[in-house]
Amino acid sequence: MRPSWKLSSGAGVCDFPHDPDASPDGDPLFWSPRFQPHAVKLIRAEPDEAASEPTVVLAHLDGLDLRHATDGWHGIWQTDGVEHQFWLSESVPEATAFYAVKLPLDDFMELRAHAARRFWRSLKGRKPGPDFRNMPAQLRQWHILSLRALDARLRGESYRTIAEVLLGFRGTKEDFESGPSKNKARRLVAHGIRMMRGGYRLLLHYPVKVVPMVQGR
Repeated sequence: MRPSWKLSSGAGVCDFPHDPDASPDGDPLFWSPRFQPHAVKLIRAEPDEAASEPTVVLAHLDGLDLRHATDGWHGIWQTDGVEHQFWLSESVPEATAFYAVKLPLDDFMELRAHAARRFWRSLKGRKPGPDFRNMPAQLRQWHILSLRALDARLRGESYRTIAEVLLGFRGTKEDFESGPSKNKARRLVAHGIRMMRGGYRLLLHYPVKVVPMVQGR
């Protein structure tokens, strides 16, 4: 019997149909613009007569994966090895139109502006330029190890086993209890739990850290 899955409204992804016979990683991941700052929100605008080639038909872009939802059209455009995501909430992608980008003045304004600039450069046939959000290899490895440690712990593995497999620990029980590997294995599992419980969404707006506003300041 097929399990009854419960959709989490806070998962962060758009709930689009998927071919059950296809590979789980075969389809692009459409993150909700609520959680994905570099999902470029496009709105129709009046063209500037001085602009060159002001109009575009988004639906005709090569390498485009387009989906429709209740909140509009979502597109992932892959070109020159770069993936752009855009969102049309008030228009259709088949129409020839001139577009503007909506940039809220929020904590993610720099991320949105950077994504919009890279999207615009690709539309113009230019190289989009580097992504300043690239994560350092050491931090990326930490996230990967934490998820592997979490998987092991959920399967009932001990912290010592996790340290042996993931951290290369070798020694006696006494060595493990008094050494740093035990604490590091625990930190990996704790971080994996935080990521599982929604912390993974913080990666969508890396490296921006949102600082909660304190009332009265």
